[in-house]
Amino acid sequence: MSRLLRLEAAAVPAPHPVPASSAGSDAGPTPTDPLEYEAGAEGPEVFANLDGDYGYLSTGYYASLDAELAGLEVLPTTTEALDAYVVPIAMHKARLAGMAIPEFHIVTDRFPAPPLMAYPINPFSSKGEILLDSAAIEARRKGLTYTGKYAVLVQQLPADHRIDVVRCVLGQTLVPEYSLFAQATYEIFRLPLMRVRVIVTPKEFLLSAIEPLPYKKLTPDELALIGSMGTWQD
Repeated sequence: MSRLLRLEAAAVPAPHPVPASSAGSDAGPTPTDPLEYEAGAEGPEVFANLDGDYGYLSTGYYASLDAELAGLEVLPTTTEALDAYVVPIAMHKARLAGMAIPEFHIVTDRFPAPPLMAYPINPFSSKGEILLDSAAIEARRKGLTYTGKYAVLVQQLPADHRIDVVRCVLGQTLVPEYSLFAQATYEIFRLPLMRVRVIVTPKEFLLSAIEPLPYKKLTPDELALIGSMGTWQD
């Protein structure tokens, strides 16, 4: 079942100088790009697809595709969804927007010194793994790269850090510490629901990856956040 929420103007992500797809062009938004409309300003109706899992060919992906074909302005577009889940593209898009990200490398064999967060770049797996030491790298090198056939994006983990996951619901989170981070991530990536893996240092939050947050896994408090942000589409 499609879950489309007609958003109140205040719940529409504020404009941000990042193209809807950063994968192919660094050009700014076009006059018809939804990023042109200011948060809270009058504009076309915007609908949030609250499936929460927007992976390619998933139910959530098709919900956005159907909305686009029907001429609706929907969050996320299919392009935005795919960009967010591909870690190298997400890193590029975040960097263009000025969001803090970890130092990263794309490798197939020679891994930098640990500790690392590693994300496979292949059609079979995208789950991140922490590689704390050289032994872990040697144990997982062939598995992560499929014996050198596929690349891996590795992020350098600072000496003083922790890894956390922020649950973002239309740019809001139940953890006050991450309020501004959640809002910024929503404005840049435009996914209504997401789990954001973040590397926390004493100085800043570093975006690591964006993962699905299915609607059916929202807590009662998270569902309550949605109630004031729009009305359900029939």
